[in-house]
Amino acid sequence: MEKSKIAALRAAIVEALYPVSANILADVCEAFGLEPGTREQAFSSKQRFVSIRLLKLSPEQVIKIGQKVLDEYPTAELAKAVQRATQNQPADSIVSEALISFDEAGVHAVWQRAIKRRENDPEGAITLARTLLESVCKHIIEAAGATYGEKDELPRLYRTAAECLNLAPDQHTEDIFKRILGGCQTIVEGLGAIRNKLSDAHGRGPRPVRATSRHAALAVNLAGAMASFLVETAKERSR
Repeated sequence: MEKSKIAALRAAIVEALYPVSANILADVCEAFGLEPGTREQAFSSKQRFVSIRLLKLSPEQVIKIGQKVLDEYPTAELAKAVQRATQNQPADSIVSEALISFDEAGVHAVWQRAIKRRENDPEGAITLARTLLESVCKHIIEAAGATYGEKDELPRLYRTAAECLNLAPDQHTEDIFKRILGGCQTIVEGLGAIRNKLSDAHGRGPRPVRATSRHAALAVNLAGAMASFLVETAKERSR
């Protein structure tokens, strides 16, 4: 979750609560879950009163407060700030839960770095998206007792991992499963292609294609979805 989005959300909450009378601001803030205070503190500076309490909260807590304030004191800026802060959060959390149980020190760390770079460092985020999937595939292959070559690229690593998990299209006879699993394979191949085309992992020509935050969001989110699918499948098969 980008710090700039949470900072913008804090500012929007402060502005939304500014019209509240200093006589009741302390009570209003406490009702929303902020740290208790006194009327004297609120009278001194309403904006400072709210700001210092928001700064003590985690990003997740700030989002919850923002959603509550939006219900009671809606403003256009607060609505935008809440939307920006939460637009990627549900999927990010689902993937994080899967990866942290799989390999917190390695794979999950790569995922965290990737989601932090989506907006401010799209090229780095795209590179990390591929690294994430490569790492997951290698973990799965090794756990299954299979092998991979040191020079194996992502598509080949994925095919080997998929075979270990019975996720290869040719391991199924039902057309719908073959199509879905074939689509997964196509996504992985596409991630390798977009990384080669847009990321900073390869040398550039005289007229390079520049990655943007939307390219990074696509690559990271797809890699996260595929990684969590592989991890959850591996966990299910190990039970």
